[in-house]
Amino acid sequence: MDQELKQQVEYLVNDLKAYQDYDYGNKRLRHTVKHELSQQLEDTLDKDLKAFPTYNSGSTHLRIKDKYEHFLIYYLPILTQHTKTLAATEGLIPSSGSKEYRRGQTSEKYWGLWRKYVKEPKMYTEYLKDLSSSQQWLDANQSYFRYMSNVLCLLDSQMYVRHTSINKFLPEDLKPVCGIWFACGILRGMTGERTPHKDSSDYYCGLNVNTAWGDFTTAKMVFWELEITMKVQKEEAIFFLPRILTHNAVGIQGGIRNIIDAFVHKFVLVWKDRKHQDVTGYLRGGPKRKRRKLGLEELRARNARKSSSREIGKAPE
Repeated sequence: MDQELKQQVEYLVNDLKAYQDYDYGNKRLRHTVKHELSQQLEDTLDKDLKAFPTYNSGSTHLRIKDKYEHFLIYYLPILTQHTKTLAATEGLIPSSGSKEYRRGQTSEKYWGLWRKYVKEPKMYTEYLKDLSSSQQWLDANQSYFRYMSNVLCLLDSQMYVRHTSINKFLPEDLKPVCGIWFACGILRGMTGERTPHKDSSDYYCGLNVNTAWGDFTTAKMVFWELEITMKVQKEEAIFFLPRILTHNAVGIQGGIRNIIDAFVHKFVLVWKDRKHQDVTGYLRGGPKRKRRKLGLEELRARNARKSSSREIGKAPE
């Protein structure tokens, strides 16, 4: 948890600039933010989520942003056909035993591109083991992935470009399989409540997309830092930041809930950035300008000019 919190602090401070106007006194900014976030989350997890306001799903879109206009959550209704295809192709997913995970008692499959404990990106072992069923299922649901990719492009074009930038560095026989997302988790048989958690292996500022199918009628997603719950149903999709927001599902009503969660694995992008550096000589974002060291005489001259300019603007006594 401590490592996850550290990474969250780096994201908030360095990328979102969320604390650029924050008065942190004599302490170091990162230390102060880390302590504040840790305490806030502990306090929030002790609260009664029944007291949180609930956003009801429906026929309209819902956007939740931070004060810098970055998307935290985006909800939208989707075509019935996407959910029907997920349900119709469930038979292609090989059965696996249900276990107790942090998401509760469920059966999990992960198919797609990842990189953890290895030097180069590769396909999930489960994906290779389940061939050809895994690829048949992915092919059958490409319409869903394409649609969600187009939605993300409209929501955040920079994130879209960041995700697709991997393609030029991958070999021809190795590509993302879930639209612009590198992989997906298929979680089936959920009925009970889940444990609040973050997805620590996901790209820290990447929006995942989550869609459900099954016999259930409604459920609630809890986002603890925001102190809100969202009512979710079938024929809907929800984008959110799972690496930043502590979340879990509760109150599943009417039967079994299955979900597909498309994500980008952070270590694949770390690999891509290193490849980019090997080719160009610098990391993504372009070469950084080095600050030129001033000589003593040049520094004195610059300070003298500043002093002179202050005197010119000073009112006579």
